[in-house]
Amino acid sequence: MDPKRSLALGRNRFPDRLKSGQLRGLAETRVGRKLGFRRQFEMSRRGDVARRMNLSRSLAHHGGWQSRLHHGHVHSSFVSIHFGSWYAGPAYYPSYCWTPHWGPWVAWSWWDHCLPVWDPRPRICRPLIYSPSRAWVSWGYPVWTPLPIVSSGTWVNVETVKVDKGMDLQLLAVRFVDAGHPEKQLGSRFRVWIRNNSDKKIRKDFNVMLLASNSREPQTNVPQAGVEVDKIDAGEIQTLDIRLPYEANVMARDSKDRQTPFSFLHVLVDSHRDIDEAFEENNGVVLSRGDVLPVDPATFSTNVTSAAPGTTVNIAGEGFGPEPGEVIVYVNKLELQAEIHGWYDLGIQIKLPMLPLAAEANAEIVVVRGDGAVSNPVPFLIVPQARPVTPPPAPVK
Repeated sequence: MDPKRSLALGRNRFPDRLKSGQLRGLAETRVGRKLGFRRQFEMSRRGDVARRMNLSRSLAHHGGWQSRLHHGHVHSSFVSIHFGSWYAGPAYYPSYCWTPHWGPWVAWSWWDHCLPVWDPRPRICRPLIYSPSRAWVSWGYPVWTPLPIVSSGTWVNVETVKVDKGMDLQLLAVRFVDAGHPEKQLGSRFRVWIRNNSDKKIRKDFNVMLLASNSREPQTNVPQAGVEVDKIDAGEIQTLDIRLPYEANVMARDSKDRQTPFSFLHVLVDSHRDIDEAFEENNGVVLSRGDVLPVDPATFSTNVTSAAPGTTVNIAGEGFGPEPGEVIVYVNKLELQAEIHGWYDLGIQIKLPMLPLAAEANAEIVVVRGDGAVSNPVPFLIVPQARPVTPPPAPVK
């Protein structure tokens, strides 16, 4: 592949392609019209697409996850490279599902190993990196005010809170990102949105904490994790990722006395009460774990930018869901299903569909989650398969 062409593919950013109309053809395909690609792409500028489109309600209407309409062809080897495990995600996802064994493609797609060349998520959904917080000491919660719109909140179209005097931090939303991995003793990761409602920049350090518990009451000796924020501008919304310890995924028991994930997620802004605030009742929430909605699907990168039909390709991203949805390959005005070999929240392994090509062809790869939420399309170059040149036999004399 021409290096200049490869570089051009990398620079074709999703917002630019959307604005220029390059994705119009993809949006007008049969599957594009069925799933509302155009609408989802436009809504992705601000994020929280699945919640705004009520996709979880639509999934429930069709019989739930096991009856989902968006399920691609899964290769017969799928069950041999996956194992069953408890899943600490939203209630409309399965509580026990297939998880890929830790291996090269899973390690490659893991969130802190595969950094995107560019980040397709809206800026407000890109988490900032901070140092871990210090341990939390229990204190009695006030009566928390509900988060905006839904139980796990949102950052879209939330009215600004006017603060006449003093400082005020507000918890806006929390979303589920991934369930971690049992074989690496990694716990679940959540994303938190906070806002400084004050008219002044807060320069003093404060902490944002997650506590995993089987009770709604505050407790100190529970799995916890957090970050220490060093500043936040007046009116600014910040996005933070926090991963709980693995112990949170095995701290409850079911009716058969099997270890299962925690029941309640406690989210605390200014958890150590370092900031003198005018209003503290909007600093936290206690949620049933199943009520936390997932992040929208986003594709960061593929392990190669070009390949021949039938080649195995790895996809890294987030929000793909616990079990297979669909992977659509759009090439030469054809909508083709990729064969699925591996799937989990942060990565997918596919085999490109077989296609007789005489020349290189530009393609788009789109991930469709089981509830119908779609990722940003990723440009990909499909090249003809290399075949040995066989001359015709010599004529018989």
